[in-house]
Amino acid sequence: MTDQTAGPWARFSRIVNKVSEATGLIGALAILGAALIVTEGVIVRKVLGQSTIWQIEFSVFLLMYACFVGAALGQKRKHHLNVDLVVIHLSPKSREVVLLIAAMVSCLLCLVLAVYSWPMWWLSVVANEHSESLWGPPLWIPYFFLPLGMSLLFLQYLVQIVSTIKEIREGTYEKEAVRTELKEVEIPPVDQTSLGKGESHE
Repeated sequence: MTDQTAGPWARFSRIVNKVSEATGLIGALAILGAALIVTEGVIVRKVLGQSTIWQIEFSVFLLMYACFVGAALGQKRKHHLNVDLVVIHLSPKSREVVLLIAAMVSCLLCLVLAVYSWPMWWLSVVANEHSESLWGPPLWIPYFFLPLGMSLLFLQYLVQIVSTIKEIREGTYEKEAVRTELKEVEIPPVDQTSLGKGESHE
């Protein structure tokens, strides 16, 4: 019975993780594309003396995608900014419970934003709204990034919440708190012998 109940959820979690990885990769390419487009716009305007029409707006659209849709990958890899001044001083289990509550609140917030932003996007599609710039692209494209990103982030939070609950029940969470900004930084060990020699010289 346990394998049957865990099977579908495990497959769902893998799908969510793969979608987050794919959209995050596209987000990274979007940032690169935005940088190249802005560079091209500067060359066209400053070097060639021509006016730019679509470059700035298109680069903003790409950055919007990277910000909203790429957020799911940031959550999957736990790369979002965290204020862990208090959390790192809690006991391991208390720390995980606090992080679980924070994830639940964030998950609920993403759900609310997704529920309210999907109708906003659909209204822009029905009304055929366009930007007032000379380029005039349809606004449903950038409006689509917010509900899509919040929906993906909601699903990623959901996967993380279930995984955290399982770790708390089984006691498989990390027993030592690691500062967020140092999570992927290798700190070389301190040579106590050299420190002792330095103190003796002083």
